[in-house]
Amino acid sequence: MIRPHVGGLGPAFAWLLFPLVPAFLGRAYYETCNLSFSQAGGPDPRDWDWLAWVLLTGPLLGYGFLAGATLDLQDEQERRGFRGWMSRRAVWVGIGPWSGFLILAGFILVLRAVAGLLPKGWQTLPSPPSHWGQTWWWGLLSWAGLIGLVGVVAYGWLFVALAAFRRARRRGQCGRLIQRGLGGALAFVGSLFGSFWAITEVWRSYFFDSRIVPFLMAALGLALLSLSGCASTATYGEVRRRELFSAMLMAWLVGLAFAWRWWSRPRGKS
Repeated sequence: MIRPHVGGLGPAFAWLLFPLVPAFLGRAYYETCNLSFSQAGGPDPRDWDWLAWVLLTGPLLGYGFLAGATLDLQDEQERRGFRGWMSRRAVWVGIGPWSGFLILAGFILVLRAVAGLLPKGWQTLPSPPSHWGQTWWWGLLSWAGLIGLVGVVAYGWLFVALAAFRRARRRGQCGRLIQRGLGGALAFVGSLFGSFWAITEVWRSYFFDSRIVPFLMAALGLALLSLSGCASTATYGEVRRRELFSAMLMAWLVGLAFAWRWWSRPRGKS
């Protein structure tokens, strides 16, 4: 008598588990990239420079684009195995926006594992000559490397979008895919940052409080803030803006996941 009800637990469990994937990946990406910025960057969009905007908004644009583009782009049921699993819309939406970040993280882990097996003299690469930094071609290579790194980490989801575009082209849905994808990206990113800007502007005296946070409170609850590129003396306004944006980011990630899960569900023909 219980067995017929057990089969319904899988979809229900998937409904609850799916939003946790983009929420975890989005938060991990946000915190990791903030750690890579020094004084020039910051924990909330009010303090970001142009590079932070390019790097941190890339996966969010991809999340909104893939969610909107795949609403009615059904899975190909004939595919099986690993290729079939990787071609599912849920994987595209839940993991695809951060695929470049995951690939780079896996590559670094592999390099560290290989380096640990090598002799000590081979674990570090030799530094380039100091006079290379004064040449034009070294500057060109540095900029090319930075653009390539940012492109892979923040915009690797474009390869997933290309796979979705190919499926839509086979079904004659290219126009709808592009329209819904761009609309989803603009709506998701615009609503997130627009709401953050509006809230911090309306309650400006609260979110731009210039009083310095006491050292004991900063040491207990704001360790990540000091690591994410802010000044060593954090203000109440910086802390409040960071907490607000972190909470809004999680809410938007989870909310879009639930909305996509609901609107993309198969519907019976009436």
